[in-house]
This record gives sequence, C-alpha cells and structure tokens, in this order.
Amino acid sequence: MLNRGNSADAGAITHLLGRPPRPVREFIVAPSAESAQAKLNWLLPLLRSAIALVWIVTALVSAGLYPVADSYRLLERTGVPPSLQPLMLYGAVGFDLALGLGTLLLARRRWLWLLQIGLILFHSVVIAWKLPEYLLHPYGPLTKNLPMLVAIWMLYKLEEK
Repeated sequence: MLNRGNSADAGAITHLLGRPPRPVREFIVAPSAESAQAKLNWLLPLLRSAIALVWIVTALVSAGLYPVADSYRLLERTGVPPSLQPLMLYGAVGFDLALGLGTLLLARRRWLWLLQIGLILFHSVVIAWKLPEYLLHPYGPLTKNLPMLVAIWMLYKLEEK
C-alpha cells in the first residue's frame, strides 16, 4: 500500500464541493481571528443575558422588593414631587423590565444599546448631582455603571447592523 501512494483522484470531491479541495494548511487561515470569533459566539449571548438580568432584577427590586417608601424618599431627594413619585417609580419599573425583555427577545438591538447607555448616563448624572453620597459609597453603586457602560458599548459595536 505504501508503494502505491495514499491519495485518490479528487474528481468526485471536486464535483461535490463545486471547487477543488483545499490543502489542510489552508483550513484555518487566521487562527487568532477564528479563535476570537469562536469565543464571541458564546460569550456575547452570555453577556446579553447578564445585562438583561440586571434590567429585569432592577425592575423586580424597584417594584417592591426594596421598600417602596424608601424609593419614594430617594425620588423626593432628586426633586420628584410626591404626586409624581408613583408614576416615576412604576414607570421606571416598566421601562427597566422592557429593556431587559428587549435585550433577550429583540432580533435587532443596536438602538436598544444606545437607549440603555443614555439611561445609565442620565441616572448616573442625576444621582451624582442630587445624591452625592453614592459617589463614594463603599458598595460603589455608581462606579459599577462603568463596566456596564463598556459592556453595552461593546455589544453595540459588535452586533451586526
């Protein structure tokens, strides 16, 4: 068998493929790029799910898992009059829930990423201005917005248009 060679006529596979077969050395042209793409194929859905979970849990916590009276006090400190506090609180609950569900269910999300970034920036500015104690809070509620913003911006840039 060694004297006869170890390759066959490529005619049948060429016909099946519609082109000549490639040599093995050409199977993976850019290993690092293909490795990065393979990782992104499972990491991006995981990142989207994590971001969706943040919005959905925020909605649930705001809907009553966190004491509503305390939420109203925070809203009052930011300048929201008592008569508008229920509308603002439960409007935010609905909006956060919609952002989370949209992150999970929408096929095209580029506009949604920009909306999330805008909302996070708006909240961060209002909180820093009206509730400055959260800037240096030991649990870092505002500084945690930075990786969230970067993650959402990354999704915006990496999703197909």
